[in-house]
Amino acid sequence: MSDQKLPKRERLKFNKDFKRAFEKGKRIIDTYFVIIYFENNLRYSRIATVVRKDFGKAFQRNKIKRYIREIYRTNKTFFPKGYDFVFIPRKFLSDNFCKVSYSELREMILSMVKRMTKNEEVCS
Repeated sequence: MSDQKLPKRERLKFNKDFKRAFEKGKRIIDTYFVIIYFENNLRYSRIATVVRKDFGKAFQRNKIKRYIREIYRTNKTFFPKGYDFVFIPRKFLSDNFCKVSYSELREMILSMVKRMTKNEEVCS
């Protein structure tokens, strides 16, 4: 049960870490999300969500951030350890946010993570 917590150390918060992820990280692009991931040489993964100001109203921006944190928190076993993840919701999701359920977002993110792990196994 303790693995379902989201401690502060698992949050990406420093500008240098964001800069490194954006410059050197790999990307997985889908209809609703872009996930940037970068190996961080730690024994745990860290996450962040970047939501543009043109993504709906403030409550929608906050809601998508809560959804992403919750998806990560409850499904940590699917995410590889030792990576920084930056989730960026795309404009198409902003336009259709009220029509998309939490479970659909969860399945989409988990399928993207599975694609990422397959890509990393092939490259290694």
